[in-house]
Amino acid sequence: MNDRERKDNDLGIDLDLDMKGLTLDSDEAAKPQAQNRPMSHEDMARMIAKNMAMQDGGFDEPITPVRGVSDFGEETVKPKKPKTTETRSKNAKPASKQTSKQTSNNGSKNGKKKKKKSSSGKTAAIAICSVVGVMIVAAGGFYLWGMNSYKDKFLGNTYINGIEVSGKTKAEAYKLVSEQAVIPKAITVTKKDGTAFSIKLSEIGYNDNTQNLITQYYTQQNHYSWFSSAMKRTDFTFESKFKYDKAKLEKVLKRKVLDSQSTKEPEDAYIKKGDDNSYVVVKETTGDAVEEDKIDELYSYVEEQLDDGSFDVDISQADCYKKPAITADMLEETCQKLNNLNDIEITFDFIYTTETLTGDTIMDWITFDEDNAEAGYTVDEDKAMAYVEDLADKYDTFGKDREFKTTKRGTITISQGEGCYGWWIDQQKTCDLIVDLVEKGESAETEPVYYVNPDSAYEYTCNKDWRTADKDYGNTYIEVDLTAQHLWYYKDGKLTMESDIVSGYPSKSRNTPGGVYKLWYKEKGKTLRGSADGQSYASYVDYWNNISTIGIGLHDASWQNGNFGGERYKSSTWGSHGCINMPFDKAKYVYEKIDMGTPVFMYW
Repeated sequence: MNDRERKDNDLGIDLDLDMKGLTLDSDEAAKPQAQNRPMSHEDMARMIAKNMAMQDGGFDEPITPVRGVSDFGEETVKPKKPKTTETRSKNAKPASKQTSKQTSNNGSKNGKKKKKKSSSGKTAAIAICSVVGVMIVAAGGFYLWGMNSYKDKFLGNTYINGIEVSGKTKAEAYKLVSEQAVIPKAITVTKKDGTAFSIKLSEIGYNDNTQNLITQYYTQQNHYSWFSSAMKRTDFTFESKFKYDKAKLEKVLKRKVLDSQSTKEPEDAYIKKGDDNSYVVVKETTGDAVEEDKIDELYSYVEEQLDDGSFDVDISQADCYKKPAITADMLEETCQKLNNLNDIEITFDFIYTTETLTGDTIMDWITFDEDNAEAGYTVDEDKAMAYVEDLADKYDTFGKDREFKTTKRGTITISQGEGCYGWWIDQQKTCDLIVDLVEKGESAETEPVYYVNPDSAYEYTCNKDWRTADKDYGNTYIEVDLTAQHLWYYKDGKLTMESDIVSGYPSKSRNTPGGVYKLWYKEKGKTLRGSADGQSYASYVDYWNNISTIGIGLHDASWQNGNFGGERYKSSTWGSHGCINMPFDKAKYVYEKIDMGTPVFMYW
């Protein structure tokens, strides 16, 4: 199909002019294609008129085109004024000559009839041609009207990136596409404080190719096919490519973020005391000041967002900001402890009674620096120790004299002496316990920490069942009269066992000191080793019953040969090195029958 046929088909009209007896000047028909430009209104009108004239036997000579410019700004061809009838008659053959030729060929009668018939046919042909001409002119007018309607506009049923631009100028199409484009005109950056600023894409070297592409799409459309465009959708699509100058972006970010005069430095959280004496945490403020050595983190974060197609960037998520040294989370526990101090209670159990340390007292021990809240509060240990010392004076029994009812001498006062019996608070460890509980802000019910001899692991406590406000022993005990060299054992107030003994030789290093002791360690088959008065010894015993922390115990002594009591102890040969020598069976009784923790009262 040639160009002429394609154009006719676009109108839906069969314009095969050759079949109708119409012809086109081959040069004129070829000119639009040869010049590769659209046919103007005048070209179309001239072409149609020429064909009609040729059918009527009109213009015998070709029409010389006159060039001009159309409404679209394109070069057009205009026909010159056709020649007059006079001019044409000079070239026409004489009618008489034609008539005579027809008469001679057909005869006068037949020729006359034929002349009438030819005149009738010619009239009909002229009528048909006139109708066809009118149709062609109407179709041409409609076609030209359509072309004029889409002058400088996109054809109907045209879409760019899914946006309809039918009948829109390039400028209108660009506006529509730009409004719904993936890439905006500017980047929006939201700071940590919630404020935002914009960076125009032109500031960072971005060039929008949308306008150029829309112009290309417009040029690609064949406006001769405006009619058929309504029957078929045309889609143009393109992917916006976002390329920018990273150096320019970083320069803008540095100016608007790092060098901004409105930048706020972070502030630490702190604890303050309210009017009701309670404490509250004042939350930290992060600010939006960027650490200079972390500015690259900000650049990378923004660039990653842009590369992912996000043009609304919240830079509060970037790890580049100065951070407060102290946060509210770091102070919540301290604040809670401070508030708990008013209600804290530490109760010490002394068996027969208790002592309670309350928040009112504790608050006087507290030192809290609001400007150094991270360090928390401190407890005045001197005040805590003074409290413990008061407890020791009141409740310690170790080291104190005791009233004791003897078997032979009545009631006497026995001093602690070298004995180990009694309750003895370890003041330093008990103070540490109190300070620890106060620092944790915890209430507690506990016992004081009692002293433990570091050399023997002996704990200075006694049988809890015997402790009262008046004394720390009951009716079960061992009594040793060193002067009488005799021992008694009372269980629940009843004499259960007694024995003669041999105590230490009365020298400085071998004498048996009086005092209140406690049976706290037993061992079977033990060799006693030591030295006294310049002599060393090693004595085997079957039953060792330790009652002191200085090496004094109750044990059997086979070397005494069954001789005990009297003044035997005064002999340097028979006197012990400080222990209480007993007959074998008596030492065995102590080992097997007398409970650990039983007090031992020894006196001179």
